[in-house]
Amino acid sequence: MQIEAAHRRARFPRGLAQPEGGFRFGADTLLLSAFAHAHLKPGHALTGLDLGTGCGAASIGLLLLRPDAPLRLTGIDTGPEMIAAAQQNAEALDLSERFTPLLADAQDYSAPNAKVDFALANPPFRAPGTGKACPDNNKHRARFEGPGGFAAFAACASRNLRKGGHLFLVHLAERLPELICALDAAGLNTRRLLPVQGSWDKPPRLALVLAVRGQGHGLTLDCPLALYTPQGKLTAEAIAFCPHLAANPSRNASGASP
Repeated sequence: MQIEAAHRRARFPRGLAQPEGGFRFGADTLLLSAFAHAHLKPGHALTGLDLGTGCGAASIGLLLLRPDAPLRLTGIDTGPEMIAAAQQNAEALDLSERFTPLLADAQDYSAPNAKVDFALANPPFRAPGTGKACPDNNKHRARFEGPGGFAAFAACASRNLRKGGHLFLVHLAERLPELICALDAAGLNTRRLLPVQGSWDKPPRLALVLAVRGQGHGLTLDCPLALYTPQGKLTAEAIAFCPHLAANPSRNASGASP
């Protein structure tokens, strides 16, 4: 079992179980795990909450970047098929003691024990009515916000984070003004922003955001991270920031993509 799990870990992000015909995770999920890894203090025993965990890729990605760190995460999602896939992945990679998927809704979830130290969030990017609806209900739920919108994710993070706890978020750059307002309303101060470009010659499409619950002010704006060269090759900076991306050395590679 350990040998097989080690092989699966080495292949990550390839090989993760995902619902057949359902929504597929992409580079945004892997970038989120790397962003959290870059800003969590090393060597500390920390607990985390993964909001909208899907098949568990963000939590698993973080745990694999910190194989010996005392991190434990709970991943919540409203899709039973996603939770089943996340559980399967946790078992296959021998991470069940560090990652617990749970069927729950961010609108009303509260951690049963102590507040957590950090949260991950890769929520649906689109507000209802702003894009073409997906005929598949599971894909639609992953792409379009449900009741409460992004504010529900912000409130859930605030409700479950300890004071000074960190929220790591990935979202569309075009929605940053409303996202920052929602975070502020939930008592989460936006402290760091990393724009992400598809390539050097394109404006940032994604943004990685670090917000802190009830502590500190002032925003650090990082230099943009370009994922690919204009010729479609993965940049050295992208690999250094998120080694998981090396599974896709070019835009035409199979597997998770931006």
